[in-house]
Amino acid sequence: MEKFPSLNIDATVEIKCKDKKESRAIHDSLLPDNIDIPKNLKLDMKMANSSVSLEIKFSSSAVEVKNIETLLNTFDELMEHTGIIKNVIKND
Repeated sequence: MEKFPSLNIDATVEIKCKDKKESRAIHDSLLPDNIDIPKNLKLDMKMANSSVSLEIKFSSSAVEVKNIETLLNTFDELMEHTGIIKNVIKND
């Protein structure tokens, strides 16, 4: 498997919500995504009024391609879950 030099990635995503109720629903619904996360990933979530901030940190001393895919898949899953939550709230 192809190896890369050490790599650190810090990304922050701010999800704008229509109100505090929506931001609370998104925050609380994403909490289970922070359980059993791969050891080279760290996810911190913060809620502030009508937004949710997701801070994703990735680090590895010898990154394999599949580890980078894990980071991308985790991010994709968080965005997919956020979209689903917003659609459910919109239809309630």
